[in-house]
Amino acid sequence: MSPLQKGEVNLQKSARLNQELIYLSDKHSFHLSDLMTTFKISKRTALRDIESLEQLGLALYSTPGPAGGYHLIQEGLLTKVYFNPDEIHAIFFALKAMSMMSETPFNEPFKQIRAKLLMNLAPNRQAGVRRLEDAVAYYTVPAVKHNPYLRNLLTIISHNHLASVTFNGQALTIQPYQLLYRDGYWLVASWDPTSQTCWNYRCDCLTSCQELASPLALTKQELQAKIKLFNHGEGGVKFKALLTEHGRDHFLRSNYPSMRLEENAGRYYLTGYYNERTFDYVVDYLLTFSNHAKLIEPQPLIDGYLKKLRTLLNQYAD
Repeated sequence: MSPLQKGEVNLQKSARLNQELIYLSDKHSFHLSDLMTTFKISKRTALRDIESLEQLGLALYSTPGPAGGYHLIQEGLLTKVYFNPDEIHAIFFALKAMSMMSETPFNEPFKQIRAKLLMNLAPNRQAGVRRLEDAVAYYTVPAVKHNPYLRNLLTIISHNHLASVTFNGQALTIQPYQLLYRDGYWLVASWDPTSQTCWNYRCDCLTSCQELASPLALTKQELQAKIKLFNHGEGGVKFKALLTEHGRDHFLRSNYPSMRLEENAGRYYLTGYYNERTFDYVVDYLLTFSNHAKLIEPQPLIDGYLKKLRTLLNQYAD
């Protein structure tokens, strides 16, 4: 076997061992046949893998007999997971990108996590990571304002609960389902049970946030179904605009779930939906296209767009 083939075999084994660690992470016991069936390996390979897993730190003991098997002494996913060089570089690239953000839902700063991981690499690996980090630059907008409830909102979303919040002085009950970061602002995408609509609330405008373990909360499946219907225009008004090539690129860089890019006979069209609540937001969004988007329909949105343009022009009138 050539050195290249040996390297490929070792890489395959490393990936399989990691998958086996994840597979065993929530189990109390298992049989040899479980590994053989799940990972499509021979009995001999399964035995060698168990030996390798023990060397990685998997604490277990075996019991003989037909009803025997392997029993895990400690539960939970092990902290010892081995990565190949490409995976290591990908992790550090991701950490570098996240460290550019001035605020996240997590308490630990990403630079501190990076330092801990870097300390566990051999000196030559550390040098390689630093060289590759220097070869890539990330540019992002830091959070414009402080967002004190990011961690709390993340917990509420993971629990699939309702939240009692105060937004711009108004008391609301919402079901948050996703945190978004856009143009320097953290937003919490939420379902509003009162208006039966989706809405993105700026997190820095929240002055209170409390979790509500209420039976009125929608299940994940119900929530996803309502969001899908809302994003596809249920209860909304459809609009359409003709885009230039530059306008197409602008859309691909910045768009919303309720919008789509369509191509017909070599021409690009932006289509989407709005309602009374999102009317002004859609007008402002379309203005970001400058002369690279021309509204086709509907007339009320065209009128709102022209009204906003006249307001802008009047700022420069004598």
